[in-house]
Formats: sequence, C-alpha cells, structure tokens
Amino acid sequence: MPNADPLTQGWSSHQAGDYAGAERLYLGVLNADPSSSAAWCYLGILRHDQKRFEEAEAAYRRALALQPNFPVAYNNLGNTLNALDRREEALACFERALTLQPDYGNVWKNKGAALTWLGRLDEAAECFRHALTRAPHDAQAHRDLGVVYLLQGRYREGWPEYEWRWQAPTMAFPPLRQPKWDGGSLDGKTLFLLAEQGLGDTVHFIRYAGRLKQLYTCRIVVACHKPLAALVRTAPGVDGVIPHNAEPNEYDVYAPLLSLPGILGDAPGTLPADIPYLQADPDRLAYWRNELASYGGVRVGIAWQGNPDFEADRMRSAPLTALAPLGRLKGVTLFSLQKGVGEDQLERLAGRFDVVPLGRRLDVQGPPFADTAAVLQSLDLIIAVDTVIGHLAGALGANVWLALAYVPDWRWGMTGDRSEWYPTMRLFRQTRRADWPTVFEPMAQTLLQEHAPRVARRAADDYHVAASGVNRLARTRQGLLLYNPNDLSAGRFIDRYGEYCQAEAELFRQLARPGWTVVEAGAHIGAHTLLFSEQVGPSGAVYALEPRRLAFQTLCGNLALHSRTNVDCRRAALDERPGRLFAPLLDPAREAAFADVALQEEPPGEEVPTLALDDLQLPACHLLKIAAAGREAAVLRGARNTLQRHQPVLYVNNQRSENSRELISLIQSFDYNLYWHTPPLYHPQNFYGNPQNAHPGVVTVNMLCIPASVRAEIQGLRLVTGPDDDWRTLNS
Repeated sequence: MPNADPLTQGWSSHQAGDYAGAERLYLGVLNADPSSSAAWCYLGILRHDQKRFEEAEAAYRRALALQPNFPVAYNNLGNTLNALDRREEALACFERALTLQPDYGNVWKNKGAALTWLGRLDEAAECFRHALTRAPHDAQAHRDLGVVYLLQGRYREGWPEYEWRWQAPTMAFPPLRQPKWDGGSLDGKTLFLLAEQGLGDTVHFIRYAGRLKQLYTCRIVVACHKPLAALVRTAPGVDGVIPHNAEPNEYDVYAPLLSLPGILGDAPGTLPADIPYLQADPDRLAYWRNELASYGGVRVGIAWQGNPDFEADRMRSAPLTALAPLGRLKGVTLFSLQKGVGEDQLERLAGRFDVVPLGRRLDVQGPPFADTAAVLQSLDLIIAVDTVIGHLAGALGANVWLALAYVPDWRWGMTGDRSEWYPTMRLFRQTRRADWPTVFEPMAQTLLQEHAPRVARRAADDYHVAASGVNRLARTRQGLLLYNPNDLSAGRFIDRYGEYCQAEAELFRQLARPGWTVVEAGAHIGAHTLLFSEQVGPSGAVYALEPRRLAFQTLCGNLALHSRTNVDCRRAALDERPGRLFAPLLDPAREAAFADVALQEEPPGEEVPTLALDDLQLPACHLLKIAAAGREAAVLRGARNTLQRHQPVLYVNNQRSENSRELISLIQSFDYNLYWHTPPLYHPQNFYGNPQNAHPGVVTVNMLCIPASVRAEIQGLRLVTGPDDDWRTLNS
C-alpha cells in the first residue's frame, strides 16, 4: 500500500504518546487519499485515546462505509461505543467483527466486557473463557473473568483469576527484594502491604492488617498514597506507614492489599467486618460537631463524583442534579463533601435545590481527610456514590447509603441492600442502566418514611422564590426560572409542576450531544433552551429565536440567570424569507396561551423581523426544533439548503391538524423519516411531585424527523406513513 509507511510512522508516534505527530501523519494520508479506510481507522484509535469519543465513532464509521467487511474497525467502534456507555450498540459491533473473523481473540474479551456492563454475567464469563482457550495466558481475560466471578459472589473461583491483574500491562508490579506471601505463618516476621488501585480500595482493605494481627504475631508495614497516610496509621494492626512507592529496609514477605482475601480464602459469610477500624482525630471531631450543630433537620452529607480518570467513572458517578429528589424534602439539610473534582457542579445547580458547600473548608490545614473523617462522623447520614467517601464513612462506622450503578464494582455484588463489608451501610441500586432516579427517588422515600413528620415533601408554593408584578421566580427542574403564571402555554405548567413538557425534554436529553449546534425556532421563555445549552456544552452552540417581545425578555432573563454563554438569543421569527410579521398584543395580566397565538402577516400587532434559516449560513446544524404556531412549513421552506447541507434531526410541532398534510409532505420531500411523538402534558414524576393532573388526556403533537440516510433505531414511536396519517389513530 502506498500509504503504509506514513501510517506505520503515525502508529509509532501514537504508541510513543506523540498524539500531535500521529495526527499530522494520519490526516496527511487522508488529505492525499480520503478513501483510505485504514487511515480513518487509525484516526479513530487516536481520537479514542484522546477521549474524543464522538469523533472516534465518526472516524470508524467512515472506515466501515469505505470497507464494510473490516473486523478491526468494528472491534474498535465497539470499544468506543462501550466508552460512551452505548453497550447494546457496542455488542452488535463485536458480534459483527466475530462473524467476519471468528478467531479474533481481543473481540471475545471486548464482547465479554460489554456483556458484563449489561449485567449478562454468565454470557460474559463464557466469552472470557472462550478467549482463554485461544490465549491461555492472557492476563486481562483472566482478570476480567475474575471480576465476573466476584460479582456473582463466587469468591473462591474469583480470587485466583483476579490475581492475574498483576500480569496485565496496566498493573505492572514494582520489583521487590522479598517474595510474595503465600499464606504461610507470619509469626515473628514483617509483612509489607502495598496499597493498590484507588483510595477507596485502600480504605476498604486496610482492615486486613487487624485481621492478620489476630492470626499471627507479626509486624505490618503499609505503603500507601500520601492523602491516606494519617488515617491508615489509625487502623488496627498497622505498625508503620511509608510512601506509596517506597520499600521498607527490612521485611520478610509482601502482599498487595487486594490479594489478602484470596490468600486467606475469604468468601461471603467469612468477611472481616469489625467496624469501626478507622478513627477521626478527636479535636477535629469536637470542632465539626460544634460547627454543624446549628443546622436543623436531618443533616445529610453528599458526594456524587469520583475520580474522572477511573475508567468506570462514567457509570459510578452521578450528576449533582440527579440528587434532586433529596433536595425536594423539607427537614433535610444537604452538605457537599466534594472537594476539587465535582465542586463545579454546585455553581451549575442554578437554584434547583440548596446545598451547603463544605468541600473548600475541609482538610485545608493538617493531614488530608482529617476534617472529612470528622464531618462524616458528625452528620446524621452520608449519601455517596461508590468513591472513597463511601468507604471512609463505612470504615468509621457512620450511617451511609451508597448509590450504585446497575452493574457496580465487584465487591457490592449484584443484589441485596446490605453489605457484609460495612454493617452500617445500606445499598441503593439502579434498576435500569444509567437510571439514577431509580436510586435517589427510593432514597428520598426512605428518608420520608424513617423521619416523618420531621421530614416532608415540599409543596409547589415552597419552590416559589419571588414575585414581581405578573412574573414569578421559582425553583424548577431546570433551576431558577422566571415565568408568567397567566401564560397557559408554559407558565401555568411551571407554576404547578416545576417543569414544562418534560417528556419532550427527556427526548431532547437523549438527542442533543456535546458539541452540537441546535436551532430553536420559537424558544418562548427558554424552558427547553436551558436544557439544550446544558447538553451541547461549551463546545456547542444554541440559536434561540423568539418573536414575542415579552417572552423574549423572559427568555433573556432566564439565560442570564444561568450565565449561559453558548446561546445566541434573537428576537425574530424564522420563516420562509426575510421580512416582517406581526405579533398580536396580549395582556400579560390575563390568562392566555401566549406561545400558541399565531403571528400575522398584517397589523395590528407588534412588528417582528423574520429570518430564513438558510440566510444564517450556519457552519453546523445538528438539531432543529420548530414550534412556530402554525408557520412550521414556512420555517422549513426557509431552511431548505441547511437541511440538505447538514441533515439535522428535526423536532416539529404538528398541533394544527389543518396544516398537517402539507407539513408531512414537505418534510418527506427532504428525504426524512418521520415519527409521531405525542407525550401527555402531565408528567407523573414531575419536579414538584404534584399528583393532580389538571390536563387529563391532553398531549403535545410533534414529529421526530430523522434523515433517511442515517441508520437509526427509533423505539417506542410510530412511523408517519404519509401525508394523510393522523396521530389520533395511534391507539386505534
């Protein structure tokens, strides 16, 4: 191949960590020959290693479009989809790669990993065993098989397999002078224990120092990460602590901390759980108990974010906003225990609920974790995801509830609400993958049950912050939101439920991705604009157009409240061509569906400029949402070139039956597949928890439109069959 040399050179640079050099070589090949499937595949590997996963996916798909029977590209695409937590799609890629190349050993391992995250553990184990028949000494396959066994509670089978981790390239063991402990007598000897993996692992397994001292008359020296040194010194059985990469001058045998359960043959029913085995500093404990005594209600410490460099952090960490069910309780005071990573989410909470920020006050002076340990023992309850905070709370004997992913770390198993490792810990598990409401809603309900009447749910009025004239400011699902309760289009719903068209919002959350450009024609007061802005992030952009003056003012106010800088907000109407329309004058003090009043071509009314989307000449457009009060077809006619060039996903309101035939015909002429989306206005799990449905049977009528060229599996929505299709026949 003429491009082999540059690609080989690029791969050498890539493996050496010179990503910039590799990128130059890969792109050089593609500039000369855009049809090089190998170059696209190499570029995909680079983007994956740079954690630019969406770009990696695009590169692999280009490679497969050029070379459909390309097992390496399918395998790599599967790895990227795995990293994006799109497990079913990843699994399909691995199965396709194996169809093309059944003896592709790495794919068997990757398929096993995808099945593990899907909770299909028996199938995952079979994949790892199959990989081992082809490569019996593959350390990663052994280690991953061990994890599956441990997750299943098959500890005696799992420990030997898990021990292979030290032969994997990512877990290179430092050379040591003395042999590894084989389980023989330690009487009269010095055992050197090595901390490994994360801080939580050290907190968890340092308990074994005390267990060993009960069994043997020995000396134990521990090498651990500096932040934990002071705490580890308080653990029973620890005689000395040295830096993590150091080696004692004198010792007889060594053991990694996580190897101890296997060496001792521990299994469920025999796990050591003498709690507490770590201690907070008495002076710090007295200080924080006094400091926190003035706060009323049930005092709950929260930690939602782990180390983002951990490969599974995407699954174990929850966004702070997911803890909203706890924030909707009266009689509960939440305290943030995040320090550093994750603290920035407090600033983006935008008034959804209150959190007392403690992180920046913790461990400023003195040993790391000294204040944190004292605070954990001073609060009524700790709620954490699976990070060092949860382990530390459990080791201190604090009351702790752990929020677990659908497939958690092996030590928690797959079932049960208690942990044999930590007697004071309660486990709350996702019942569906990536579904944090199935964790935090039950937590909130449990708090209610165990602390009523001291703890109660907030009523709608409890969320109202301020009023000024016709407008109100309230805490909502999107944060603080300004609205007019006389507005029957959105304001009344926000006032009653703390959200607007939440089923639409949930769909948008699935659609919009980081870096996307979203255009919203008819943004109204910004209830969905804020969501789009959050979803696309700082690398994306939102163009929000709203023609009605008062709604536009409120839209701008809401964007300012949230400090959103990635939104271009314009008082204009998207239409077929530049010109003007007229917005009927409405009294804001009188009830009306403000957003549903159509613009007119002639006065009376306030003059509104119109724009054609094509005239904006956007460099990108990934999603176009249109709610134009009957002028949706005009918006689309003015976006013809944009649709042809960028092929965005469309979300189009089709509430007016008299316009439906023309609208469907027009969109289908652009070569789109259309799907009815007709969710109820009322959302039973609304933000305010209001059980009263003031709009029974009322739905919003919209169409989700996907370019026919895009391979997409749309589940739960019915295909629009043609111009005469009627959404009202959906359930007939």
